[in-house]
Amino acid sequence: MKGKYSGRRMTIYGVIMPGAASIARDAILAGKLSERAKYRLKVLDWYRVSGQNVSFTARHFGIDRKTIRGWRDTLRKLGPIGLNDKSHRPHTIRRPTTVWEIMSEVVKMRKQYPTWSKYKIAEIMERDKGLIVSASTVGRILKRKGLINKKVSRKRQKAARHPRKRYPRGLRINSPGDMIQIDTKHVNLIGGRKIYQFTAIDVLTKQRVLNYYSSLASRNGRLFLEECLMDFGFAVKAIQTDNGPEFQKEFRKRAEALKLDHYYIYPRQPKQNSYVESSHGADQREFYSQGNIGLDIEAMRRRLKIWQDVWNKIRPHASLNYLTPEAYYHKWQKSRLPTRDTITLQT
Repeated sequence: MKGKYSGRRMTIYGVIMPGAASIARDAILAGKLSERAKYRLKVLDWYRVSGQNVSFTARHFGIDRKTIRGWRDTLRKLGPIGLNDKSHRPHTIRRPTTVWEIMSEVVKMRKQYPTWSKYKIAEIMERDKGLIVSASTVGRILKRKGLINKKVSRKRQKAARHPRKRYPRGLRINSPGDMIQIDTKHVNLIGGRKIYQFTAIDVLTKQRVLNYYSSLASRNGRLFLEECLMDFGFAVKAIQTDNGPEFQKEFRKRAEALKLDHYYIYPRQPKQNSYVESSHGADQREFYSQGNIGLDIEAMRRRLKIWQDVWNKIRPHASLNYLTPEAYYHKWQKSRLPTRDTITLQT
């Protein structure tokens, strides 16, 4: 082509439609509108089409007339974007009033002793530094500084919301079945396979029920609890366990269904389960150390049941004045016992 456009690429522009700029602007704004703002626009559009009758629009949508007027005025002043919800953040927010010396000392002590609670930190600060600060303030400082282990915190919150029942101090045991302590002990078979010995012992008579299971599942705990109720020759009124998984879920639900008092010992306090722990020591000395280790769980279960009968019917117990648990129970039923007939749990 010769002339004005010779040697150049020719650009052809389309015809601009009337109102195209407004349409484009509205399309952009629509993308920035919240669902709530779009609803308000819908109401105002209905208001415009219906002759701008505020009362009629208010009755139709079930909205206060003052609210519609407010939306209308906002639209006129700010456009559609003004119908978006505004921040509800207060103009003046609360600021920490704790002096920086205390905040610095709390952070320093937390880093030095990362496992200490806010109560310990508050006590140490008052005792050693002369800084009086509440445990709640220490907790807020630790939270703001990101010095709280969220996993541990959630675990403690859960424990606080669902406290576990502990037996009352000075609980008196004066009849069989008043307290059955239950615990588990892992056993390594020949070949390295691990199984678990479930043990239940009556605190007063020292009678025991023993069995093996392949895991610490709560279902196995429930099965063992049902076995105990059948094998003990007396009614079981209360049980005590540690906090292991085998004594949760199905075990706990079964105990609740049977209306048994289920007491938990405190974490890392095996002495509170002293009777069953002591019996496990006897198992190690008198049973396992004497070569009673097999290859499979069924063979071990048969040996364990024989040992259970030896414990209950043949083995003399010093704590029972050298009676067997079975003989002690028969004497308890018929006459006065040769030993104290009441045990008081203190720990």
